[in-house]
Amino acid sequence: MANNIAFQPMGKTVKVTATGSANTESPVFTITASGPSNQYYLANDSVNNFSYVWISANSTFNIALPETQTLGTFAVPLPPFSYVVITGPQVNQSTNVYARVIGDSTNSAVYITPGEGF
Repeated sequence: MANNIAFQPMGKTVKVTATGSANTESPVFTITASGPSNQYYLANDSVNNFSYVWISANSTFNIALPETQTLGTFAVPLPPFSYVVITGPQVNQSTNVYARVIGDSTNSAVYITPGEGF
C-alpha cells in the first residue's frame, strides 16, 4: 500500500545497466525487499540522456524505446540526471519483481530502490 510519507527504503538498491550501444536493453535484474512494498525510487545517473525503466512481476519481458508515431511499451521515461518514485507490482521477502532498462546512450544506468512513500 502506498503511504503519504517521505520515501523509506525497504530493500537494497539495484543498479540496472544497459551496457553496449544505445537502444540496447539491459538484462533482467531481480529486485527484493525486506517487507511488503510497491513503490520504487528510480534515479537516472546519466547527465545527458533519457533512460526508460520497466518493472514487472514477470521475469520474461522486452522493452523498446518509444518511436515517433509508434507505440512503445509500458516503460517509464526518466529524464537525464533525475529521480522519481513510482508505484508498481508488490515485492516482499518471498515475491520478487524484475526490472529492465533501455537508454538513449551507451551504458545507461538506473538505480532502483523498493520502498514506501514519495
